[in-house]
Amino acid sequence: MRLFNVLILLAACGDNLQPAVDARPIDSAPVDASVDGPCAMGRYVSGELVDIDSTNAALAGVNAATFTQRGSAVTDTTSPNGRFELCAALSTTFVFDVDAVAHVDGIAYVEVEALDKRTISLRTWSIQRALTFYTALGLTYDPAKAHLMVFQTGDMADFTIAGGSHGAVQSGSGGDTTGAYTWTTSGGGRYVLFPNVDPTAGTISLIGDTSGQHTIPVEAGKLSFAALYTIFL
Repeated sequence: MRLFNVLILLAACGDNLQPAVDARPIDSAPVDASVDGPCAMGRYVSGELVDIDSTNAALAGVNAATFTQRGSAVTDTTSPNGRFELCAALSTTFVFDVDAVAHVDGIAYVEVEALDKRTISLRTWSIQRALTFYTALGLTYDPAKAHLMVFQTGDMADFTIAGGSHGAVQSGSGGDTTGAYTWTTSGGGRYVLFPNVDPTAGTISLIGDTSGQHTIPVEAGKLSFAALYTIFL
C-alpha cells in the first residue's frame, strides 16, 4: 500500500521534476523568448500595424496583412486588431516585407534594441488617405517615391537622412496615452515621417542619436517602417 502511494506522489510531481520549457501561448511569450519559450532559438517579435487615423478610442487595426522575414521562411498574418507575432530568425535587425490589404505595401525594419521597450506600433495608410494626409501637411504625396515612418520606443531623437532627397520632415507627438497624434514639421516625435524619399539607392542612412547610423531599406511606392530604440546619455 505504501509503494502504491509513493507511485501516486511521484506521478503527481512529474511536471515539477521535468517541467516543460514553456507551455504558454505565444500571446504571453516571456521577455526572454529569444532563449526560452515558444521561439526556441529564434527571437519573438511582435507589435501592431494600424491605420494612420487609429486611436485608442477608435482602434483601426490593419487586418490580414502578411509579414514575411527577409532571408527566412518566417511569416505571420495580422489579426483584426492589427497584431503581428513572429518567431523570427535571430539577428540584431529584422526586416519584413509587408503585404497589406487595402493599404500600401511596406517594409518593416525593427532593431533588436527596440523590442520589449514598448508595444511597437506601425502606422500605415491607403493611397487615398495618403493623398489627403499629405495635403493636410502642405505636402504632395508621390506614389513613385519611397516613404519612411520611424517609430521611436525610447527618447525622442531629432532624426535626419544623411544624403538623398525627401520632403519636409514631419513628426507625430502627444498621443502616447490616447493614440491620437498631432503632426507638425519637425523630426523629433514619437513618429517621424520622411515623405517622398528618393529610393534610387535602395537604402537610406538615418542619423541623429547616440547609437549611430541606421541603414533602412526603401523601395519606390512603398512605406518603410523603422522601429528604433533611442537613448541619450
